[in-house]
Amino acid sequence: MGFATEVQATLDGVLPGERTVVATRLEGSDRYIVGTQVRYVPLFVGDEHLADLYLSFGLDLDHSGTYLKTVRTDFTLKSVLDRTPLARLDYRADMNAAPVAHWNIHAERGAFSHLLARAHAVDPERVKEPHALSTLHFPVGGERFRPCLEDFLQFLVAECGIDPVPGWREVIDRGRRSFRRRQLRATVRDAQEEAADALRRLGWSVQRSDRVDSEEYLPALERW
Repeated sequence: MGFATEVQATLDGVLPGERTVVATRLEGSDRYIVGTQVRYVPLFVGDEHLADLYLSFGLDLDHSGTYLKTVRTDFTLKSVLDRTPLARLDYRADMNAAPVAHWNIHAERGAFSHLLARAHAVDPERVKEPHALSTLHFPVGGERFRPCLEDFLQFLVAECGIDPVPGWREVIDRGRRSFRRRQLRATVRDAQEEAADALRRLGWSVQRSDRVDSEEYLPALERW
C-alpha cells in the first residue's frame, strides 16, 4: 500500500533505527490498519532509550465506496519508566462525545485539578474524573486542519529532545506540505461554493461544469 510506504519513508527520514510499517486489512471489512510491526518504536536521547512511540492509522472507504481515507489516527509518547502515556494525539472521524482531533496530556497540576474538582462538585456528569487532567480532550483543528504525523514527530525532536537523523527537518517540512495540500483540496471539495466565491473575489473566473464528476477528482484530494 502506498500510504504505508509514505509512513515508512517519514519515520526513516526522522528517527534513527529500523522498523517496518505494514498495512493490515481487517477481516470481513474494507478497513485497513497501518502501523509498525512492533508495537512501539524506541526513542533515544543521547543514544539512551528513554521513551517509545506508538502510531497507528485507520483507513476506510469514503462515502463513494471507492477510495480510502483516514478515519482514525493514534500517536502516543510513552516513557520507559512506566506504562502511562506522557501525551497522546488522537483523531476519530466518528467521535461524538469529544472533539474529533485532540490532545490528551498525562500530567497533573494542582490549580487545574482544583478547577476540575469544583466543576465536578457542580455537575458530576460533565466532569466525571475531577482530578485527572489526562481525561480532558484539547481540540486541535478538527477533521481537515488537524495535526499530522510530521507535526507529532517534530514535537518529539524539537520539544522533547528525541534523537533525529541528519536531514530530519527537510523530511518533516516536505511531508507536512503534502499533507496540508491534500487537506486543502479536500476542504475545497467540502465547501465548493465558498471556495469559488473566494477565488472570484481575487479576480479568478470560476464556473461550475456539470460534466465534471467530483468523485473523479477525489484521489488527489483525500486518499489518505
